[in-house]
Parts: sequence; C-alpha cells; structure tokens
Amino acid sequence: ICFDVCSRNSVAINTATRVVSHKLVGSFGHPCLDYRLNMYGLRPALSLSRCGANVLIPRLSTCPQTVDRYVADEVMRFSLDTPVKEAATPPSSWYTSAGIHALEASTVWTNNWVAVGTTLQVSTPGAFFTGTIGKEPFLVSSDRENTLRAFYNVCRHHGNIVERRAVGEADQFTCCYHGWTYGVDGRLKKTTKMQGIRNFVAGQNALKTMGVRTWGPLVLLRLAGHPASDEFDHEVLPLRQELEELGFSSGMTHVCRRQYQLECNWKLIIDNAADGGYHLEYVHRDLSDNLDLSTFRTDVGDLYNMQVCVGKADNDNSAKRRRVGQKAVYSCIYPNLLVNRYGPWLDTNIVLPLGPDRSLMIYDFFLSDRFADEMSETELADFVEQSLSASEQVQQEDTLVCEGVQQGIQSAAFDVGRYAPGPEQAVHAFHLRLARDLREGLETMRFND
Repeated sequence: ICFDVCSRNSVAINTATRVVSHKLVGSFGHPCLDYRLNMYGLRPALSLSRCGANVLIPRLSTCPQTVDRYVADEVMRFSLDTPVKEAATPPSSWYTSAGIHALEASTVWTNNWVAVGTTLQVSTPGAFFTGTIGKEPFLVSSDRENTLRAFYNVCRHHGNIVERRAVGEADQFTCCYHGWTYGVDGRLKKTTKMQGIRNFVAGQNALKTMGVRTWGPLVLLRLAGHPASDEFDHEVLPLRQELEELGFSSGMTHVCRRQYQLECNWKLIIDNAADGGYHLEYVHRDLSDNLDLSTFRTDVGDLYNMQVCVGKADNDNSAKRRRVGQKAVYSCIYPNLLVNRYGPWLDTNIVLPLGPDRSLMIYDFFLSDRFADEMSETELADFVEQSLSASEQVQQEDTLVCEGVQQGIQSAAFDVGRYAPGPEQAVHAFHLRLARDLREGLETMRFND
C-alpha cells in the first residue's frame, strides 16, 4: 500500500493518489472517476479521451423532472413520526436503488452544504482544485484578490470539462476542446472562431457558479447556490464551540491526505460513524482499549451529532494512548462530513457518492502544533507513523463492516431493521433529516406512468 509521505511541516495536499481496496489507482474526485450507466439508470456515458484523459461523464440533467412511483413509495415507507424506540430503519432500497440515488442527487447533494476539500488547497491566489459531487463536476479556485469561488467545471460552449487537473495553480482556465478561456473569477475571456454569431453576449456565458463557503479548515459547496438565509453556522454552533476548545481552526498543521473507495452506499458510512460508539467494542478493539466507553455520550442537533468519550486515565504513555489523549470527539455534519478531534489529532473525513453501492472517503490529518513542538524530529516521526498506522487499522475495520452490510442488505432476507434506542439516536436523526430532503424533492416532481 502506498501512502502520502507525512512530515511535520507539510501543508500541501497531495491528491495524486487514492487507496482503493489496498491498491493504488487514479486521483480523487476528478472527472476521470468511472461513472457507469447502471449507477444512475441513465443514457450511456460520453467518453472524452481526446484531451489526454480517459473520462467518462454521464449525460445528466441538473434536476430530474420525473420519478418512479416505486421510488416515491420507498421514500414514504420511512416514518417521520415514529419515535426511535418503535421506529424501523429505512428500507434496504435506500441503499441499493438507482432511483433513490438519483433522487438524492437532486435533493441532498444539491440543496445542502457539501464538504469537498480544505482551505489549504486554495490558500493562495490562482490555486484551485477540482472534483465531483455525485454527477456534478466542480472547480474551486482562489481569484487574484484571494477570494474563494466555485463553478461547475463545464464549458459553456459544448459542455466539455474545462479544467482537467485535480489540483494546481492557474491565471485562467482554457477548455482543451475549442479553446474557450475563462478567468479565475469565471468570466468568459476568450472565444475562438465565433465570427458571424448573433445573439451572443460573453457576459452571459461565464462559468456557472455554485455556492461556496468555509468552515474551519474545510471548503463546502452548495450546488443550488447560496441560500437566501444561511443558518449553517447557527445550526452547528455547539459542535464548533466544542471543537475550537480542543483546536480546530488554528494551531493545527496538515500532515497528509489518504483516500479510500468503499464498495458500499455512502449512507452506510454515516450510519456507522453516528452509532454512538455502539460498534467500537466489537469492531475496533484496539481503539476501545484506549477509551473509557462508559463515558460515551451523544448530542444530537438537526444538522449534526457529536459523540464525546473520555480517554482511559492511567500511566500508559504509549503512542496509541497518546494518540487518543484525554478526550475524543467524533462528529457528523449532514450530509457528508465527519470531523474527529482526539489527543493531538484532528482528522476530517469527506464522504462522496460514486453510485448506489460505491463511495469515496477523503481523510485529511492535522496535528497540534503545540504537541509537535514538544517532541524531537525523530520522536515526532515515530509518533506520526504509529498514529497513522492505527488510523489505517480503524479504517480497514470500518470498511469490512460497511461493505458487509452492503452485501447483506441486498439479500431477500433483509428489508428493514431496528434501532438501539440509546446509542443509535443519532443514526435515527440522520435518517429523519434525509427523509425530509427526499420528501421535499418528491413534491417538485411528477410520476412516471
């Protein structure tokens, strides 16, 4: 397995590799990710290889206008009113159906703030990174005034992907198909061979914008643009305060990025992360040995959940014990962000859908400057290596159960499950928020007959 080289002073994010089932392939979030027809139930994908990359992008509209009655029926099967002690989980179709997946694309992934990267990737004028949110290619850049901007990474001429690189610096973006050129602020600067065209206004053909904002060290996008009233900061304020007390927005240095592709629906990753520590003693025994699980508590908000646990208090000074520290905070922010703060470490996990049964996880690891300053270079290097090895073990353990659930829920033997009312209250809250988004989407659509 090949990972990023981690160093104390590293602040650059390497997006050149990702770990996929223990093999090294591709690059995160770039349009060359292989989106196949059967993931969406849509028309065949369009191959774009002439520009030096084997790119498959499905022909998709921004928002589906119709929905199958089966999809609507499956959405409505989950009750918004039943208390967690009596509630059944969403049906397995929510994790396997291409129709549900497409509905999420036009609701969950369009109308919410979606985490896509870190501020370090766009910290200087001209810096940019690209990726996809489900089906939608995006381009995040910092303009000449260092103002953060985000666009659909789609040329206004014939729809080609404009910027092919996953990360870099630029003073303009030129489409490799016909040479249309855009500024880092998205404005159309140059067209080619357009003599004689009528009813064309360059100012009306800028790259289409997305809503963009930051939250701590993270960059978030909203495909539908900025909301008329943005309550995000208020809705996650208790979590933000908890994280800032430990170190979140400052005092942390980026160490490295790791990426994984999982053979499971994205929601299973969130379900697993939000289960109030329910799975820890069974799945993560080494991690559990360093936590006092009797202290585990979960706070649930409409947009987030926060799980707090105290580290074991003894004289053990091993790297594993110091990695966890005196307190661990594990949190989920709807829909796709996990933020974990423990010992001297902060790790952020971005979860993105690749299909009904495939997901991408992007980890960024940050280390406390104060902690690092108290260690020699050799001690620090050893500590970082051992800590990341422990994190890798936890990820592989989570991958095993998430992929196992994905396999199991496709069986005729499973339809719906039940919640453990205590630890899984946050999972229930996540499903309620998701169900409201899906129901709102159904209200705007007509049924296929």
